[in-house]
Amino acid sequence: MNQKRLKLVLVVASVISLIAAIVLFVLSLTVVSNVATRVIMIIASVLFLALAGEVLYLFFLSGDSHPNYFLYDSRQGRNISVQKLSFQTINVRMNRFLSGYAASEGKLWTEKVLDNPYLEMNDEFKPLVAYKLLFDLAEHDSESGWKCFEMASVETVGFLCAALEMNGDEEMAQNLRQMKAATPINLKYVRDYLVRNRQYLKEKMRRYVYDNIQKF
Repeated sequence: MNQKRLKLVLVVASVISLIAAIVLFVLSLTVVSNVATRVIMIIASVLFLALAGEVLYLFFLSGDSHPNYFLYDSRQGRNISVQKLSFQTINVRMNRFLSGYAASEGKLWTEKVLDNPYLEMNDEFKPLVAYKLLFDLAEHDSESGWKCFEMASVETVGFLCAALEMNGDEEMAQNLRQMKAATPINLKYVRDYLVRNRQYLKEKMRRYVYDNIQKF
C-alpha cells in the first residue's frame, strides 16, 4: 500500500471510530434504559474513542514510516526536517552511496563502472553523482584527481554530462564534453574550470537534494 492510500485509510478509520464512539455514548444516555446495557455501551464508546486516537497517532507516525535517504536520523529513529539537512550530511551520504559502486571515486572514473549498460542506479541519483564527482575533483584539487578525468573513458564523462543535462545543466555538460574531446586534453584548463566552479557544484548538490527530497 502506498503512502497516500495508507494515510487515507487511517483517516477514514479514525473518523468512523470517532463517530461510533459519539453515537454509542449518545444512545446510552438518551435511548437505553437498562443500566447494564448502558454501562456496556459507555465502555464501548470509550474503546472506540481510544481506537480513534490510536489510529490518528498512526496517521501522524506514518509520515516517517519510510526513512528518507538524506533525512533519516538513525539515532532518533525518524526523518529530520529538510531545513535541518546540511551539505555535510548530503556529502557524507553520497560518499556512502558511491561506495556501493566502487572502492574509491578514482575507480568510478577509471574502471568504466558508470559505462556498464546494466548499471543499477535510480535516475534521481544520477545528477547528484555527477555533481559529487566533479565537486570532489575541485575540492581535493590533486594531480591524481585530474589524471582521473584524463584516464576516464569518453562514455564515463558522457554519463556525467547526460546526468547534468537531466538537471538542466546543458552548458556545463557541453563544456565537459569539449574538454574531454580535446587532443591532447588540457588538464590545466579542466582544473581551472572546475576549481572556479567548485562553489557552484556544491550549491547545485545541495539545491538538487532540497528540491527533490521526496524522491529519496
